[in-house]
Amino acid sequence: MRLSVLEVAIRIFDPQSDLRRRDLFLRYEPFIGVEGIPNKKGIYATRSFKSTIELNNEGLRDYDHEKLNTQKKFRIIGLGDSFTFGNGVNNDQVFLKVLEKLNSGIETINMSIFGGNPQTSLKIYMSRGLKYEHNIAMLGIFLGSDLATYYPKDSDSPPQWGFDSEDNFVLIGKMLGQEEVEKIRKSSEDNYSPTKNRNLRKRINYWLVRHIQLLTFIGNYRNHFSNVIKGSSLYIKIFKTFGAENKGSYGFPNHCRKKDSTDMDYGWRLLSKSLETMRDYAGETGAELYVVLIPSQLQSSKILYERTLRKHGQDPSEFDLEKPNRKLAQLCESLEIACLDLLPAVKEAVSKGYQLYFIRDGHMNVHGNNFVAKEIYKDLKRRWPGQIESQ
Repeated sequence: MRLSVLEVAIRIFDPQSDLRRRDLFLRYEPFIGVEGIPNKKGIYATRSFKSTIELNNEGLRDYDHEKLNTQKKFRIIGLGDSFTFGNGVNNDQVFLKVLEKLNSGIETINMSIFGGNPQTSLKIYMSRGLKYEHNIAMLGIFLGSDLATYYPKDSDSPPQWGFDSEDNFVLIGKMLGQEEVEKIRKSSEDNYSPTKNRNLRKRINYWLVRHIQLLTFIGNYRNHFSNVIKGSSLYIKIFKTFGAENKGSYGFPNHCRKKDSTDMDYGWRLLSKSLETMRDYAGETGAELYVVLIPSQLQSSKILYERTLRKHGQDPSEFDLEKPNRKLAQLCESLEIACLDLLPAVKEAVSKGYQLYFIRDGHMNVHGNNFVAKEIYKDLKRRWPGQIESQ
């Protein structure tokens, strides 16, 4: 009886988003690596959010668009990872679509994809984006994960952008045949299914998670308080007392070290050549490349940032919170690429109490997407005044 009361109370006062339903939207693609399943519609949910995703006839998270700009709008090809894709919000709430609401003369085509990086975006742009008439290619860069470092080999599939033996920036790898592609897609569908190839215990757990929000509530707050405790100075002192090192994957803070590692330097080289190549592709069509720097949630709050570093036994004073943004802005300037750094505006908004991110997930919520759209719109009007205001 008490558990039932708790379940009802949670559903009323603190409803939880969980994995009650999570549809498959992506499939293997031999050149890009992954693509949306055409005309797919369904639910994408995590413990932090639950949203509806609708893909168009090309597998893009968007409505259908004509290749030619027959309506003579200011057309934007949107590229990027899960932030630009709009993880956590519905299609019409993604900042690219909010731009269309701010000015009916703007048309955005969202070609972003889960887990993408600038090298992936370059492949999408050259193989698909260039087929559409457009004014600018807007690349959203989330430095929390987009500074990818990898060393592709000739045997890799799908091919990746990298440096060959003569230090040329080229596509390295191979594409699989259609028969192999179909096998991978079928295997993915089977593995993704919550019920196929699952034993009784996993099936029972899946049923419980789908129907009892109390379980999700406990899991969410257990993780939250665990992170708070592990990020405290006392936890670090106890850790060190027993001679143990609090190691972990630092993620975004790695980009903020005062001296970059060899791998990080290589990642910056990859990013630089990716931007340069994308800029040149855009220029050949008469379009321009426009880069938007999307801040990590850690950057929006000094308290959260320092707590995360302490969690891994690190001294916050040895890291520079804004270094990656300054470095990328300087890179764009050297390449003569238009760039908007959202960090100053986001920090100011968060300091005033605005909640722009999902608390436990780190992606931007509806308010965050609206905020980003307004900041981008102001910058677009400043950079392309005649084209924007005439729409």
